[in-house]
Amino acid sequence: MRSAVVLLILAACGGDGSITIAFDKPLVGESFVRDQLGPTGAVSAMIPVAVSVDGAPTRISLSAGDRAFADLVDDAGLADLRTTGVVTLTATAYDGETVAATTTVDVTVDDLALASCREWLDAFHVDYTVGPASPGVVDPVTAKMPINGVPYKVVGAMNPRMSMFADCRIIKSLVIAAPSFRERDIAQVTDYGVYNYRCIGGGTPPNCPNGISQHAYAMAIDLAGFTTSDSTFFSVNDDWVIDPNAEETCMAPTMEGKDRFLHELICELKAAGVWNIVLTPNYNADHRNHFHVDLTPGSDFIERRLGPVAYGD
Repeated sequence: MRSAVVLLILAACGGDGSITIAFDKPLVGESFVRDQLGPTGAVSAMIPVAVSVDGAPTRISLSAGDRAFADLVDDAGLADLRTTGVVTLTATAYDGETVAATTTVDVTVDDLALASCREWLDAFHVDYTVGPASPGVVDPVTAKMPINGVPYKVVGAMNPRMSMFADCRIIKSLVIAAPSFRERDIAQVTDYGVYNYRCIGGGTPPNCPNGISQHAYAMAIDLAGFTTSDSTFFSVNDDWVIDPNAEETCMAPTMEGKDRFLHELICELKAAGVWNIVLTPNYNADHRNHFHVDLTPGSDFIERRLGPVAYGD
């Protein structure tokens, strides 16, 4: 794929004369790979940036779309690009509060080509061991905690988890979820658990009239609450306000404060495709105290219960 190239230089008068700016790196059309975890744990391509400047701007900002990075220092900096495809980097020179010059360059970002989930964990330096083998679990791993900087604690436990057993794909999803937690200052996630070899609604596989729970495959986790660094606890049970029947979960008005925090968090994670299914307290009474999130193949929704249909549970 050929990248569209845009290189625009605007000049304006500054205190010491006109200012111009141009990218030295990255090069026009250069390609990069998302092969690192960025400052907040996001899967990123880390792009060194340098510009040539004539004149004396007061500062030079760096951005890609709506995302702003740290200002360039000594005409250089770093951009952590989180999206794939053609990405436009923009450097803007300021004379005081006035835009004096702008330059842009397009680069291409791709994902690592990996054959398996375990290779993905290895590439991003997730500490885990293989197994133990368990009924229903296709790719069992035991991950050392915290996961991508985020500790987890089981409801009722005194101390955070030291490890978590799950299908490799759930561990990968928690690595990808971590930036949303960390950027909201979440210092600990409280959960009800991952693996439970059971049917939806109770019973033991394979005799499951309503289907087998995704917990039986270790492909789901139930999230009960989130603690920020100032020890504020956001409880799904106590702080989520159930939306009116006519309102979609991620479109409904929210109550200011903890309810809004919880809605925005889980809706951002679902919109990012971290999990295939998300069940909130809007779904039914069994989910009043947690977010059930899972990786049911071929599914993609966060919604209310529709008649008698049962989902990943």
